[in-house]
Amino acid sequence: MKPIRLLFVLTSPVRGGVEEVVLGLLRRLDPAEFRLALAAPAPLLDSFNSDLAGVSVDAEPMSVEPLLRRDAFGPLSRFVRQFRPDVMNAHLFRSTAAAAPVAAWYSVPIVETYHGREGWRRGLVRGRFLPDRLVARLVDRVIAVSEAARTFLIEGKGYPAAKITVVANGRDLSIYQPGSWREAVRQELGLNSTTPVVGMVGRLDAQKGHTYLLEAWPAVRREIPDARLLLVGDGGLRTPLEQRVRELGLTDSVIFAGFRTDVPRLLDAMDVMVLPSLYEGMPLTAIEGSAMARPVVATAVDGTPEVVRDGVTGRLVPPADPIALTRALLELLRDPDGASRMGRAGRQWVLARFDVSRHVTATADVYRSVVAGSVGRGTLVAA
Repeated sequence: MKPIRLLFVLTSPVRGGVEEVVLGLLRRLDPAEFRLALAAPAPLLDSFNSDLAGVSVDAEPMSVEPLLRRDAFGPLSRFVRQFRPDVMNAHLFRSTAAAAPVAAWYSVPIVETYHGREGWRRGLVRGRFLPDRLVARLVDRVIAVSEAARTFLIEGKGYPAAKITVVANGRDLSIYQPGSWREAVRQELGLNSTTPVVGMVGRLDAQKGHTYLLEAWPAVRREIPDARLLLVGDGGLRTPLEQRVRELGLTDSVIFAGFRTDVPRLLDAMDVMVLPSLYEGMPLTAIEGSAMARPVVATAVDGTPEVVRDGVTGRLVPPADPIALTRALLELLRDPDGASRMGRAGRQWVLARFDVSRHVTATADVYRSVVAGSVGRGTLVAA
């Protein structure tokens, strides 16, 4: 049997959680069953190079921004004609808006993976999502990364429920081994073994809610003066966030670690992980923090409550609420034994539900069913 020719489409040049999900699929889908291709901006392809060493992937540099540019669809159209996919998978609406018309032109079935509400169009008014519903008519199946995402697609965007399949995001959790790096990383950061450390992993972007965390931190410091806040990640807000740290007099207690590739090591140095996002699809960093047996304080938005169980594996708080963040952080920092119990419960929870092998298996099932349903509709096939 010939392998299924699968083409992923991404339009963001920046590597983030969505791109990590695609990378995980590229690295783990069975090469005997799938022949893989990726159309994406050149900077993203470059950042994937080392991670895809030894993986057979046909890659095509492509930029479709802005979508209304006359020649935006040309490179993707040429690549589809060349690669001849059996199925395409676009991630996020911009990618779907670019890929779906091309897929329809060549009669190739297409899957949209919906990761959560986009920051640039977060409104719940149904009329705002007319373009989405029009594009959705060209889509054969939609993968929602959480039950919350599925609900929003149906109630917020007006997608037909029958098209939607929930497949929770997954990570390779085998590399998250609590206790493996804690002391070494603390030494690197100039912290001793008893310093209380709250940590956050995420790009420095308004979505992630760093501003509210910084507003909460002075109250934490007043009660626990030796506490430290470790911020892992980089982004456009770094300069204003550093300025706010200086204004609040927190320079000696906040560490900007920048972008790091050794996230499991840094998680091991934390006592509590925090995720104050304003919106999320299925938060990978909450999964990772729990896998490292860290209690997680997170905002109760979108798919996050499917990862963090309030009072069991961490604490859930309202978004944009520094006072609630302060209370939750102090609760866990005051009770290290209780926090440790929550961390262990979180590790058990995510290992059973969010490992990458489950994600890859369920996603491959979607591709198989879509390809099987496309037989006889004139889909492009390999010569």
